[in-house]
Amino acid sequence: MGFLLTVVELGVTLILIVFSVVVLEAWRRRHSSNVSVESVTTTLEDPTSLKQVVIVDDGSVDGTKRVAFDFVRKYTVDSIRVIPLGKNQGMMHSRGELLLMLDADGATKVTDLEKLENQILAVAREENSIRDPTSKLVDFRIGDVQVSAFGSRAHLEEKAIATRKWYRNFLMKGFHLVVLLAAGSGIRDTQCGFKMFTRAAARRLFTNIHLKRWCFDVELVFLCKRFNIPMLEISVKLSEIPGSKVSMLSIPNMLWELTLMSVGYRTGMWKIHQA
Repeated sequence: MGFLLTVVELGVTLILIVFSVVVLEAWRRRHSSNVSVESVTTTLEDPTSLKQVVIVDDGSVDGTKRVAFDFVRKYTVDSIRVIPLGKNQGMMHSRGELLLMLDADGATKVTDLEKLENQILAVAREENSIRDPTSKLVDFRIGDVQVSAFGSRAHLEEKAIATRKWYRNFLMKGFHLVVLLAAGSGIRDTQCGFKMFTRAAARRLFTNIHLKRWCFDVELVFLCKRFNIPMLEISVKLSEIPGSKVSMLSIPNMLWELTLMSVGYRTGMWKIHQA
């Protein structure tokens, strides 16, 4: 009996310690969002001249900046800016009507860009007509309507399940369940590195985001649902890139961030700014 009590006490102590760590970390990150465009200063860099370039090195540590500069040196793309931000703020500096976010490994083809753009345009027009029935298409600006599009590999899931090891399938199914509990339904593949937002949607979402690494994609889904921003899930083509696959060791990090997100928002420590 004494042994059982000791085990129970140790279990309760461990749970309290883990809960305390989660709460403290969520509290520490409560002010890690809400970065306004005006408050961020950047240095524009071009390796060949003083002309502007348009490549954003969004806090990467994998040599993306070097590759971007090599590209500019080779092709002398004078119309592109290189912006080394040091941390994830690329969306806050983008000025286009539609903002595309994609992984630098090239796993998703840029040729799918048109699919996302066309579907966002259709939904934005519909949303604009609902918001202002008297407006004319000539006055319509897609960047002012809030719409988000998530590239998806969900259509490839059946084939992936057949080829993956059983434990990888088990872990991925468990992760999808946790995502469903944390952010709700709506997007089956939250982790695909190919997403597009209208400028208005990006401004609203990325000024509120707290997670910066593993599961910021899930937080985007959560915030879209909170703001009632239309979400589109669009199938995209995928190429296997050696070395770019997410390791199973990253699953604990993902679960940690999802736990932080749930605690942060459910306790009210993470504030959502409506403007």
